[in-house]
Amino acid sequence: MTPDLRPAHERAAPLLKAYVQAIAQGDTAPDVSLMDQDGRPLRLFEDAFAGRPLVLVFCGPLDDAATAKALQPFAEHRDAFASARATLIVVTSTTDAGKAKDLRDDTGLGAFVCGDSNGAAFAQYGLAKGTDIPGRLTVRTVVITPNRQVRSIMDETGSAAAAAEQVAALTAEAEERRHWIPGHAPVLIIPNALDPEDCRLLIEHSEAGGEFAIAKQASPGPQGMKIPVNDYNRQDRVDHIIHDPAVMQRIDQRLHQRVIPLIQKAFAFSVTQREPLHVARYHGPRDGIEIGHRDNVAASSAYRRFALSIALNDDYEGGELVFREYAEQGYRCPAGTALVFSSSLLHEVQETTKGVRYNLISHFYNEQSVQEARGG
Repeated sequence: MTPDLRPAHERAAPLLKAYVQAIAQGDTAPDVSLMDQDGRPLRLFEDAFAGRPLVLVFCGPLDDAATAKALQPFAEHRDAFASARATLIVVTSTTDAGKAKDLRDDTGLGAFVCGDSNGAAFAQYGLAKGTDIPGRLTVRTVVITPNRQVRSIMDETGSAAAAAEQVAALTAEAEERRHWIPGHAPVLIIPNALDPEDCRLLIEHSEAGGEFAIAKQASPGPQGMKIPVNDYNRQDRVDHIIHDPAVMQRIDQRLHQRVIPLIQKAFAFSVTQREPLHVARYHGPRDGIEIGHRDNVAASSAYRRFALSIALNDDYEGGELVFREYAEQGYRCPAGTALVFSSSLLHEVQETTKGVRYNLISHFYNEQSVQEARGG
């Protein structure tokens, strides 16, 4: 029998066809895990890419001259993608990192070049790698919106220029939407959740008491404890954990009267428990990496359902709370205003450019969310 000397991806293609998923414009785009040209794991919907368009380019073997020719126009439109804050990711049937780096350098793509070793990414985007469009894969371009919806699927020549036009259109449309909707994330806004005296008390209490500790897990003492919060290596935030019974009772009364009933109404969720109350103090240069974070991704915090953020002052500049998956415009509320949002939303407090920003924060959950987090 004559041995089959075709590349592995071509030999496996008939088997992969059974796993190919239909995908269409308007669908929610699938998330997939890949390995980039430097051997680093990459997920399409990781937080580093959140809130910006994605341009996925699926192509055949990197040592095929037709593939290099098809990718060259994407390099030529590199500045257009960058100006629209779009991330360009090439997904290839080649898993040779050396070839991926060579193609990246030779074409000037400036993109992530990822090998799809098992064909999962190809299959979820409607392809059986190595055999499509038609007969053999040259290039398929998928444009994905910042909220992870498929904007277009293009198999034709010239898709680089069309993709550049579409990501530019996404930017223009986002600007146009500002005239009729302010990029509002699914956030519950509750004015006057705390009285001015409540806000003043919390600020004074956080400044006056509490020893400083490095370890987050340390048990608070009678006066609470101050801990640095270094999400993505930010350097401007210190939290004071409230441990005074009288202060907690006062604030819990406000939450039960003014916040928790509105969570039930808006989100049909019954809050029965909360985490400790923190006063977060933001001052000085933020530093670190401005990506943001989600509050329930770790196994230890998976039970969290809603985050609470109450502004305690407004005599500062900057410090907006931004949900970049929805808009670049951030929230900067009057003192006493509460924001409640799902713990799964990517959010980021921007740098306070003048003064000191104080915020009361906590997380809400119930017995059912604890059971679900435990796999029950």
